[in-house]
Amino acid sequence: MSTANTTTANTAYYYVRPTDSLFVRGNLAFGDSGEHGASMMPPPPSLFAGAFRSALLGHDAEQLTAFLTHGRCSNTALAACLGTPTAPGAFRIQWLSLAGDPGSAAAAGASLDAMTPLPADLLMLGKQFAMLQPRPVAPGIRSAGELPLRATLVAAKQEKPTNGVLLRGTGLAQHLNGALADKAHSIESKHLYQRDPRLGIGLNADARTAEEGQIYTTEGFAFSPASVSGTKTDHPPFASTGFLVGIAGAAHLLPDHGALRLGGDGRSAHYRKVHFNPPITAKPHGVHGRFRLLLQTPALFSQGWLPEGVTEQAGVYRLQGEGFSARLACAALGRRDMVSGWDLYQWAPKPAQAAAPAGSVYWFDEFAGDAGKLAAWVANGLWGDDLTPLQQMRRAEGYNRALLGAWN
Repeated sequence: MSTANTTTANTAYYYVRPTDSLFVRGNLAFGDSGEHGASMMPPPPSLFAGAFRSALLGHDAEQLTAFLTHGRCSNTALAACLGTPTAPGAFRIQWLSLAGDPGSAAAAGASLDAMTPLPADLLMLGKQFAMLQPRPVAPGIRSAGELPLRATLVAAKQEKPTNGVLLRGTGLAQHLNGALADKAHSIESKHLYQRDPRLGIGLNADARTAEEGQIYTTEGFAFSPASVSGTKTDHPPFASTGFLVGIAGAAHLLPDHGALRLGGDGRSAHYRKVHFNPPITAKPHGVHGRFRLLLQTPALFSQGWLPEGVTEQAGVYRLQGEGFSARLACAALGRRDMVSGWDLYQWAPKPAQAAAPAGSVYWFDEFAGDAGKLAAWVANGLWGDDLTPLQQMRRAEGYNRALLGAWN
């Protein structure tokens, strides 16, 4: 695994605000009459990679023609940024989260707030958070897992977790530092977006008339809601809501603000450059040789759910990198994602791949080596060496992004 990290220092952050309902198709089959086209939220990072790469090409018709014709831009700087369809350049998605803009009416000094879905080791029970803790399997209990510890919830009573809760930036920083996040540092998703189903009718391509029985619905998301659950909000938390996207390798090529085609049907969105400080990365030498990895985006690992660099040695799973090593002690993962998409250059579908979902958490102990090299590897994305062209493109699209957290 390479620990080189040349992209974090030149990352620029952009606030992307949808100006219309956003449609982000999932990977479920859809097309028959009467079916419902489900969407996904948050969207995959590849959605924004495609939108911004298209925006870079769209500023110059000559460069767009050169890329479509020869697979490479004639402009040297743009060619270094975008590369070719099989060998991407320096462009890379480094950060993706939902975001809220307090607006001009906010208090002085208020800035953009980045929000993420709850990690797999954090639950909202009633009105307070609870954390899953790695625990050894009790004697007499059989388990299918091969790791020595299990992510366990210890609670005073049985209670269903609350859905639709997001962590604000301050809450994520607390969680990464091993502290229990406060409810005040969370927000419900309904304050950021609301579902916006649309009814569609199939058309005859030749006659341009409606096809009999071809009625379907698609699910969109309306951002910056003026009301919540049908009731107007007197003091909405944000003037507008959208996404925060960190991009490396495109310095001085993207205007500070502009328009994007985003999601299904190419719905419009506006972007502008903003200042943002990501959460401080924890260092394992400060937490007694233990740390956590939290997936920020879906991860395409060659071993399924196991991060790159983790191998089994005599029944023990160990992470081995350049200058560091650790034991994988526990993991908490959700249902796997399916990552696919459409290749506009080849005009063909991209291969469908199973991915470890965003929010998955891995606990490591017995850390040895250079904590700085571990942090650099995490900041550069959880990828191995000798990447295939598809893996190189997926890395540029922002997959396998993770955050380093403390395990207290």
